[in-house]
Amino acid sequence: MEEWIAKQVSPAFGTEHRDDGVALGATLQRARVRKFLTAAQAGVETEAGESLIARQAASCLLAPVIGDLVLVYTDGTEAFILAVLVRRAEQAAEISVPDTAHITIKAAARVDVTAPLVSVQAGRLELIARGLLQMGESLTTNFRRVVETVVDKMVGARTITTRAESRMAVVKDVEMLDAGSLVQNVESVSSQKSEITLITARRDMRLDGERVSVG
Repeated sequence: MEEWIAKQVSPAFGTEHRDDGVALGATLQRARVRKFLTAAQAGVETEAGESLIARQAASCLLAPVIGDLVLVYTDGTEAFILAVLVRRAEQAAEISVPDTAHITIKAAARVDVTAPLVSVQAGRLELIARGLLQMGESLTTNFRRVVETVVDKMVGARTITTRAESRMAVVKDVEMLDAGSLVQNVESVSSQKSEITLITARRDMRLDGERVSVG
């Protein structure tokens, strides 16, 4: 297998020569990436010492970086980087398709992404799913504005703490509160308006203040 690969990447593979020594036809060569002219166009140096300008091929999903050992295809007029053969371990791997604005990943059953840290950066992120499951030790969200629309919402928690400068709740139908004990501390004014107000106590009801006005 190694012998076959060596033959395929040999500078003499598939070449023809004119009388003046200029190579004709297609060749496969190993080369080292030396510089970048654009994001997808690089200057490479072959093992024979020849300098070429090669573009990242659409099939080469691993974007080359300076120092990579790559496989280069040339046909006498153009050169393409077909694959990255060797890369230093400290270099990050970037998956990209040159000159492509839209990339789609499809699978018949499942797509798994596993890593200690996954970072997603986008100007806009859209997530559409019939079901969404989130699990973890903690969740932190920071937004300037949040708009939430649901049909039915249930929240179960041991403790819920809300801190806000102002809070407004609008309930068009019925709001019910079932609690073991209810404690309200209002620093300034507490006001309640209604058409009919009913207060029922089983044993004791007290009103305490410097002045109590009724009616």
